[in-house]
Parts: sequence; structure tokens; C-alpha cells
Amino acid sequence: MPLNLVVQTAFLGDLFLAIPLLKRCRQIWPDQELGLVCRKGFGDFFLKTKLVDHVFEIKKGDADSYNQALAGIANHEVNFLFSPHESMRTIFFCRKIKAKKKIGFKKMWSFLAFSETVKKPMVLPDPLRQMSLLTVVDPQLSDKLESYKIEENPYVTDSRGKLSAPPEWASMSVRTEILRHTDIYQGLEQRYDLRGLNDERGVLMFPGSVWATKRWTKEGFIETGKTLQSQGYQVYVMGGPGEEVLAEEVHNAIPGSICIAGKTSILESTQIIARARLLVGNDSAASHMAAACETPLISVFGPTVLRFGFRPWSASTYIAQKENLPCRPCGKHGHQVCPIKTHVCMHHLPAEQVVQKAEFILRS
Repeated sequence: MPLNLVVQTAFLGDLFLAIPLLKRCRQIWPDQELGLVCRKGFGDFFLKTKLVDHVFEIKKGDADSYNQALAGIANHEVNFLFSPHESMRTIFFCRKIKAKKKIGFKKMWSFLAFSETVKKPMVLPDPLRQMSLLTVVDPQLSDKLESYKIEENPYVTDSRGKLSAPPEWASMSVRTEILRHTDIYQGLEQRYDLRGLNDERGVLMFPGSVWATKRWTKEGFIETGKTLQSQGYQVYVMGGPGEEVLAEEVHNAIPGSICIAGKTSILESTQIIARARLLVGNDSAASHMAAACETPLISVFGPTVLRFGFRPWSASTYIAQKENLPCRPCGKHGHQVCPIKTHVCMHHLPAEQVVQKAEFILRS
């Protein structure tokens, strides 16, 4: 059976933003298999939610992992290859794959790997940018993207900080597929006290981020968590590998909270996220996971800004940010240290702003 292949080896948040691209591939080629090249440890979620049929994982800096992925791909007849990832390493990787057509974004070096290229539509949110690779084979999608450019304002928030909903044809929701894995949730119930989720009182805090300057203050998360815990909600503090220490510090300062940081897989984490009333996190992977679960979320933006295109892609996204700072944005991804040593974008963002949004969402 022919295989269509998507190559997206970026961080987890960017990979989640590729979900609309994967779903559209399924719609265009319902009778063909779909494969995904991604970072090691990410693929199981995409297999278990049936977004793809095959996963080929790589580890950055590990040549053997790339060779193993290439060997696995060589066992398939690749029809179309789509690469939203743009690094030179990815270009050379794609160059080694045999496919009838290879499509990537237009760069000076694109000819090294791709038979066709698409100009990246930077005005669009990233899920639609990634989907735009399919316009080579999907004229209807071209029309939809053009209409979206004219009619929508994806980076404008309302008075409460809420963003507009994505169009249904570009949804990244996999909530139904996540909740189908009841056995996984039952296993989590045996390991952790999840009564707060079962009673619909669960609020999640994700204080971490790969980039230090994208982390809201520990004090902000603590004050927000204390307030919500005191109102009868059950606060769970979560995070990925490497975020355990920060999560424990936040958890220890919120009496009655429960810490599950660094203890769950991606699919296990989404089992918890999908059952929560609210997620509070930074501009990081957790916000995109909440979007895929259709869980209401508050995403705290600091050094980055919405117009970069990496907004959470859901209908229940609220943004907390310090407006009108001349130093914002200071970089596409944030930094490990604030360039002007003040980190005012996060330090001057009061917990009151986040608490007010949270209380409104939880009353709705």
C-alpha cells in the first residue's frame, strides 16, 4: 500500500501544530497509509490516536537513528513526502528518501531535496502554514486559506483575552481518540489520586518551558494555584522531563495540590488534560496539548507574541500577557536569559490577571 510521509522533527509543540496537516492528509488519501518522522519519544501518541499508521523516530545528533529511520522508510513505497520542517539536516534527510513527489517550503536550498516547493504563508497561524504544503495537491485548500487570510483575525483577543476559534476544516482536536483509551486512564487512577478530575474539579498547572524566559514566574503560578485550590478546585502540577524540580517547588507551595510532573507519557498526560476543567501554562507544548484535547486553557505569553503564529489552536484559548512593552518580542523562541536582564514581560504580569480569567472560564 502506498505511504504518504510527513517529516516534522521540531519540538513537541510544533509537532502538535502539525495535526491539522496530518488530518487533512487522511481526508485526501483515505485509502493510503500515512507515516510520520518525528523526534524520539513523540511517535506513540500519534500512533495511538490513529493520526498516522507508521512512525519513524530520530534523535537529534544521533546519525544511527537517522539511518534506522531511512531503512524503515525504504520498506515502503512513498507516494508524497511533505516536510514542514526546514533545517538543513532535514533537507539532507529528505534527499535520501525515494518518493514520487517531495514537497517543502521554498528556500534557496530546497532544490537539494524537493521536487516542488510552496512559499510559506507567514501571515497565517502555524497550523495553516504547515497545511499549506498540501495546496500542491489540494486546490480547495488553497481557496480556504485565501479566504481565511481575508476574513479572520487569528491574533486578536477579546476583552477577556480569548482568541477566535480555528475553522472546522483545520481542527487539531483529537479529543475523541484520546478519551477512547479508557484503559490508560484507569491505569493512571491506580497510580495517582485523580478524584479531582473525576469530580470535574481538576485544574492543571504547567509552570515549565524549554526556554527559561518563556516561563511565567513561580510566584504567579503559586498564587493562582492557591486561589483556585481555596475555591474548591483540585490543582495538579504537571510538566515534562527536566521540569520536575520546578513543578515540585510550585506544588509544595500550594497546600492540597498534587504533583504528577515528569511521571507520565504524552498520551497519559493528554488523558489527564482532556478531563481537566482548565489548564494554565506558558507558550509551550502543554498549551498545544490542551488545544488538541479541547480543554479550556490560559496561555501566558512573555518574550514571544501571537503574530509569530504559534498560538494555541483551539476555540477555548485565553491569552495572558503584558501589553505595550517596547522589548517584546525579543526572539522567535525566547531565550535562556532575558536579553536586557529584566524579564519584565513575566515579572510584571500579575497573578490577578490569570486568576480573573480562570474564574471566568470555570464559571462558564
